[in-house]
Amino acid sequence: MWTGQPLPRLEDKRLLTGQGNYVEDIHLPGMAHAVMLRSPVAHAKISKIDLDDARDVPGVLAIYTGKDVVEAGLKPLPCKTPIDSADGTPFKARLRLPLSVDEVRFVGDAVAMIVAETPEAALDALELIDVDYDDQDHCVEPAKSDDVAFNWSMGDRTAVETAMDAAAHVVSITATANRVVISPLETRSAVGEYDSATGHYTLHTQTQGVHFMRNVVAETLGVSEDQLRVITKDVGGSFGMKLVNFPEQSMVLFASKDLGRPVRWVASRQDAFLTDAHGRDDVSTATAAFDGQGKILGLRIDNIGNIGAYASALGPSIVSTGFAKPAGHVYHLPALHITSKGVYTNMAPTDAYRGAGKPESVALVERLLDKAAREIGIDRVELRRCNLIPESAMPYKAANNNTYDSARFEVVLDQALQAGDWAGFEARRAAAAANGLRRGIGVGLYLHLTGGDAGPELSEVIVTTEGEVLVKTGVQASGQGHETAFAQLVADRLEIDPGRIRIIEGDTEEVAQGGGTGGSSSLPIAATTITRATANLLENARGLAADHLEASPLDLEYSKGGFAVVGTDKSVSLFELAADLSEEKAGQCAGLAHFEGDHQTVPHGAYVAEVEIDPETGRVRLDKFTAVDDLGRRLNPLIANGQLHGGLAQGIGPVFLENTVYDPDSGQMLSGSFMDYCLPRADDLPDFDLVEADVPTAANSLGMKGAGEVGCIGAPGAVMNAICDALGHDDIDMPATPERIWRALQKG
Repeated sequence: MWTGQPLPRLEDKRLLTGQGNYVEDIHLPGMAHAVMLRSPVAHAKISKIDLDDARDVPGVLAIYTGKDVVEAGLKPLPCKTPIDSADGTPFKARLRLPLSVDEVRFVGDAVAMIVAETPEAALDALELIDVDYDDQDHCVEPAKSDDVAFNWSMGDRTAVETAMDAAAHVVSITATANRVVISPLETRSAVGEYDSATGHYTLHTQTQGVHFMRNVVAETLGVSEDQLRVITKDVGGSFGMKLVNFPEQSMVLFASKDLGRPVRWVASRQDAFLTDAHGRDDVSTATAAFDGQGKILGLRIDNIGNIGAYASALGPSIVSTGFAKPAGHVYHLPALHITSKGVYTNMAPTDAYRGAGKPESVALVERLLDKAAREIGIDRVELRRCNLIPESAMPYKAANNNTYDSARFEVVLDQALQAGDWAGFEARRAAAAANGLRRGIGVGLYLHLTGGDAGPELSEVIVTTEGEVLVKTGVQASGQGHETAFAQLVADRLEIDPGRIRIIEGDTEEVAQGGGTGGSSSLPIAATTITRATANLLENARGLAADHLEASPLDLEYSKGGFAVVGTDKSVSLFELAADLSEEKAGQCAGLAHFEGDHQTVPHGAYVAEVEIDPETGRVRLDKFTAVDDLGRRLNPLIANGQLHGGLAQGIGPVFLENTVYDPDSGQMLSGSFMDYCLPRADDLPDFDLVEADVPTAANSLGMKGAGEVGCIGAPGAVMNAICDALGHDDIDMPATPERIWRALQKG
């Protein structure tokens, strides 16, 4: 059995020896190079653009402005998730053309595109473009924005108000989810090609799904999807950000058509800081009503989500439906009401980032429970325990109408407390105090409702005449290990070595359709579909083998990659069968399957964090971290643990370090490089103690639950609770920098 084994990743040798195939590895004949002129101001009218000197630079082929985009008939970048207000007011869409026409709305907004023979020539020309900007009022503080895109709500407001009136205790907390620069190792880039003979475009770019990218880019170009091919090979990290489209992907195609040659654009790291879709950025207040025994009677959450300067493809859904999706959480809530106000600011647009709204709401509720325990005078673990949804209640319909098929919330809590030695903490606190240090411990529970829109997922498994098995799938790896995990699945069912299996993804001409990777859905959606396609392959191959062996299909036995006639020595392997097929049957040793069933799973867990604070300096150290996760059946434990490590690091980073800062007076980004924006390093994190608490789900045939985002969702609440425990109060927000901690200690 290959499934369940910690097989080292098959793709790693290729990637680690420089044999990866990234966009920047593409060198096409006659390829030109593009750079973008970006706005240096947060909000302004464009009164003049003078291109004369720039056009005279040797090697410059063309300079495009918003006027050229409008004249060519390009459309705005579409927002695919408009959210209407609760009162019926339609979504206020602020869309952007690939280049600004007469107004810029954030520092980094694209004003012009320069295309030249070399990147150096394009940069030289960029310096000579003269733009006059008439400054306008700007806002980089979402709580102060009056430019509202929507005011959405869900739940039962009246029931919550009734619960508040009847409560013995009402507790509130306000928390900020700080804006994050997503910072994948590989910056965004794109190569555009146009074939004048056929009228077809080809776009090479990083994606999390080529079919979605084709849809949004074709819409911007104003062409049909069958005129555009999108190709994605290797991706050096995405975390949600490369799921959506950006102006440059349409512009390289536009320029290629205009110039009659391929055009490439590659983001600098400064481009990435200024113009990548950012993550998080909301301010939320949660208020809970409790009875005299600590039972939750009702929960109200009011959220202000910063969409940024424009409505990105998925951005409005992140701060509304995405935020609300896990808000029912692991606790029984008799009444729930959530409002989410999406506001525009003069900052880079926000969109999906690992967890896509869920880390914000889960951490908010976990912090609220710790505050409630302090104010009511109940032990924080017991407060949680008395409100947990019991296993006996499964399947459970939460207050936000999501259904949990199965979960063991009390079991994972008890395992985390035991593995994290909760009972022995006070001795460790005393030892730290003896050394002049403050020590705190925190617990945080989480659940994730995985699976984005399942989309038109299609998988195909084909045995080739070259002696390999091709697996075509519509999802896209950006570091998750698809080449290994999917190969293990197919190898199990075909009883062959995984090394003979090749995964094909990332090409709209190779793979007919697909919903892409997102929402921790690769296993619940793609893996289950691949499994069914493999079963269909074996069924089709059985008939072909019966013809080949001149036997009844009922007399064939499949084992170790081939069919044999029972009771004889007659046999044929899948590879022999594919090679020997007649011309009219060539390619029929294959199986096809469309996605069917439920894509939603409910991974969940409990985390325990311990921190130590130096009160003299405010320096905080995360000393211990215990993670108990129920991921269902783990296809590859090694890869699953890697996903947990990465998710935990990205969940913990904003708690201590990561923070995107814009100057309120000028609208300038003050944290626009790694000199000012701090990612966690290895020495900022402890060794994670990972504990498996897996119970296979019945939601899909494989029993597997999504894993990619859970660490990001569960970690912030646990770590912030540990910090507040060390401080003795909760009057602190993320990021808990040494300065903020020192100031918070003065309040304590």
